[in-house]
Amino acid sequence: MKYQNYCCADVVFNFKKKMKAITTSLILMVSFQLFGQSLDTTFFPKFTPYAQNPIIDWNDFIVGSWADPTVLKVNNEYIMYASAMHGGIATPQPISIYRFTSPDGYSWAMDPSTPVFEPTQGTFYEGGIETPNVVFFKGEYHMYNSVYLQNIPALFKVSHATSTDGISWTMDSNPTLVPDSAANWMSEIVAEPGALVKDDTLYLFYTAISNIGDVSIGLLRSLNGSSFFDTTQVVTIPRDIYPVSEGYLGLSTPDATLVGDTIYLFAGLVRTDIFTFWNQVGLHQFKSYGDINKWHHDTSSIHMSSDFPWTDGNYLSQLLGAAPLMDSNKLRIWYWGYDLAQIGPVDTTYHVNLVGSDLHPNLDHWGIGTSEFIFINTTSITENDLTDQNITIKYHQNKGVIKVNNTQPSLINIYSLSGQLLYRKTFTNTLNFNLNYGGLIFINVINKDSVITKKYISSY
Repeated sequence: MKYQNYCCADVVFNFKKKMKAITTSLILMVSFQLFGQSLDTTFFPKFTPYAQNPIIDWNDFIVGSWADPTVLKVNNEYIMYASAMHGGIATPQPISIYRFTSPDGYSWAMDPSTPVFEPTQGTFYEGGIETPNVVFFKGEYHMYNSVYLQNIPALFKVSHATSTDGISWTMDSNPTLVPDSAANWMSEIVAEPGALVKDDTLYLFYTAISNIGDVSIGLLRSLNGSSFFDTTQVVTIPRDIYPVSEGYLGLSTPDATLVGDTIYLFAGLVRTDIFTFWNQVGLHQFKSYGDINKWHHDTSSIHMSSDFPWTDGNYLSQLLGAAPLMDSNKLRIWYWGYDLAQIGPVDTTYHVNLVGSDLHPNLDHWGIGTSEFIFINTTSITENDLTDQNITIKYHQNKGVIKVNNTQPSLINIYSLSGQLLYRKTFTNTLNFNLNYGGLIFINVINKDSVITKKYISSY
């Protein structure tokens, strides 16, 4: 999240006199859970990409490519599972699953050095296993994948495996989810599962494609991780933002996490263009306050493939597969993408080079990246009337006036209940302001003599 900065040279406060009061004021205590967003349906995090993206690149650890990250944190260690395709683009080998560990979520080491899951001849996943998603539930690790006999989308299914250590896995004898002709929205393809544990229930989101090509997100629920109920179509692409006229088909590659009691759901944006029928070109976010039939969506994308040099191209560029993790006060996401083209050996225009008979992407044009958003800690915003005789706040709907009975420069901060900084400005004596926001807000004003925080209900 980007904040407006103010210079201490411009606004000189005697913090020593009022440090205790200001700290008490700014560490606001509400009677809601940390990161509670019960009244704020408009707020969505704005993610900042890591400066050294991609954090895992083509040919790191193996000769091949990386995709489909999923990340969890166990005993202060970050664990990532990702799909790997060995070899070059022209002659790829079957896709397998690898495991990584990290002390910080940025630098990763392969652990172990061999795949933790591979296709097995004579099984329903002998053609490939990809898009891993791992959660810890009911005392063991659960992994959900896309699997197939042959790498043909119409043959995709969703599988389930368990493990006690996250390294050795046992696959169920049958797929967990297959297309259902009776449900037309998921009649053709199901794939790309993303799991979330909330209370005693496991929520499994997945990509669903109808027989006419509509792409949306479905949901199953489970009390044990292996048997599921309540098949539901939960979100479709917001057509007011991504219209058919611009080639958008729908949503894919879902995954979710909890922020307090709020479910945040992330999905990829599927678009068709003159070059290819299926491109996943960006990331979008939704949230639900517990009612799985009611979802709110952001008004813009998180990232688009055109945002990054390694995923921005004029032929085949993709950005997809956001894997979220609520990590202390950070909401972190990992994702993958590339900037490539379907070209022949004699044309190396689009960031590829020929190695023997195989086409290999150049570095920094295929990999896994990460972004994050830091929530303001609102476990302590309380109304503080300390020395408020020097400051008068009048606020009605979305307009406010502040008067300060001294000539000291003052600073106003306005926060939503979730901790989003809505407004910040320095002023002297009097300030008139407008706030285009609906919901509970906290107005905080400080200067070297006074500090005050007041709670108001704002409406558009």
